[in-house]
Amino acid sequence: MSKMIYYRTQNIDGLWAKVEEREFDIKKFIHRSKFDLIKNRFYEKNIELIIGPRQSGKTTIMFMLIFNLLQHHNIKSDQIFYISLDSIFDLSEFENPMFFLRKLKDFYSKEKRIFLFIDEIQRLKNPGKFLKGIYDLDKNIKIFVTGSSSLEIKAKIKEFLTGRKKESLILPISFKEYLDDEKAIKNLKQFENLSIKSLQYWLENENLYGKYLSNRMNEFAILGSYPAILNQNKNEKKKEELWEIYNSYIKKDIVDFMNIAKVNIYNNLVKTLSSQIGNLINKSEISSLIGSNMLTISKYINILQETYVIYQLPPYVSNRRNEIKSTHKCYFLDNGIRNLSINQFSKINDRADKGALLENIVFNEFMKNKTLDEEIYFWRTKAGAEMDFVLQKDNEIIPVELKAGTAKNKTLSKSFYAFLNHFKPRKAIFLNRDYFGIKVIDKTNVFFIPIHWFLLFGTKIVY
Repeated sequence: MSKMIYYRTQNIDGLWAKVEEREFDIKKFIHRSKFDLIKNRFYEKNIELIIGPRQSGKTTIMFMLIFNLLQHHNIKSDQIFYISLDSIFDLSEFENPMFFLRKLKDFYSKEKRIFLFIDEIQRLKNPGKFLKGIYDLDKNIKIFVTGSSSLEIKAKIKEFLTGRKKESLILPISFKEYLDDEKAIKNLKQFENLSIKSLQYWLENENLYGKYLSNRMNEFAILGSYPAILNQNKNEKKKEELWEIYNSYIKKDIVDFMNIAKVNIYNNLVKTLSSQIGNLINKSEISSLIGSNMLTISKYINILQETYVIYQLPPYVSNRRNEIKSTHKCYFLDNGIRNLSINQFSKINDRADKGALLENIVFNEFMKNKTLDEEIYFWRTKAGAEMDFVLQKDNEIIPVELKAGTAKNKTLSKSFYAFLNHFKPRKAIFLNRDYFGIKVIDKTNVFFIPIHWFLLFGTKIVY
């Protein structure tokens, strides 16, 4: 059942002059794991910095927080203030924190705790100084802000908010978040950690859930997992939403906001990187291919990373001379955006890039679920030995290899053996289409897991 949420915002009469009401049905929104972390800090002083790509769900999380405050914390609507800087043409009222607070105090009683929500904070000229000023001047205001460009946030915000903020990265919906919302699979929490017992349990449930998991995995691999996509039932509607996200965010917002001068080069770069997911980034080759120079290509690749379109995965280096130490691999942070950029939506089993798509979606889930103490790398030697992913937490490393086909014969590549011989990890993971099993090599337990079960648990399965 829908309920109304209320907050003060801006209208033609000025800042905070309007009490806006919005219909909000929390049952229509997929629960995000980061929401719980932020909600549990309602009464901590720190500023909540919520970052991520456009349309990944940051504003929805803000409204969910407002809903939670009104419904479960006995907070009144006159204690809640929300503004989207995308809709503000005159930002002068946000330049002086003292003036801003004076304006705010006209609408609330100082003894009450105030909850201030600001969308797209990077629109301000000096957002870091502004937020620091509010934080330091009034200890009874809890601040929540969102941002869509880590480049701008790093340059304008982070140095001012050291020790004053908690940061949450919101990427498109994770596989686990979506399946938890569908409630089709139950009683699996006790088996989310990797063990022989877990493998046996997943195998026993493959006939019951395997097809369902595989179908959902394939949908994620082709159309991605932006909230607007998952809220549509038909593929054509999903593609329409993808086009809207691509055109408004990647082709317009990023170009305008980041002052991209060579638009054709930028657009061609996106397409070129889309065709090379999971491969090493060769900037010299790309420059030659699309008729540009390495300086421009490097700049635009950096912009794409800092606006959460792609990610440059660094190599795992152990100071061996024969390891690649500087070249990165490219992944897109959403498969749907990647597929749209090359206009390819055919079924996954009919595609030559099936392995790359599955590798990209596994990487996406790593990024969505990783904690601050976890790192992700790839490993490759100059002689050609490689490992798709290397996960590191504390002093433990875990290699992860992916194969689109089956692994029933438990055959491992020379590269896999090379990694095990070099690093002797406690465990390793071999992702494949349909085989569950374990193989002991020296002191390493190699777990064979179908990709669709691995995605269900994200990085929780690893440690």
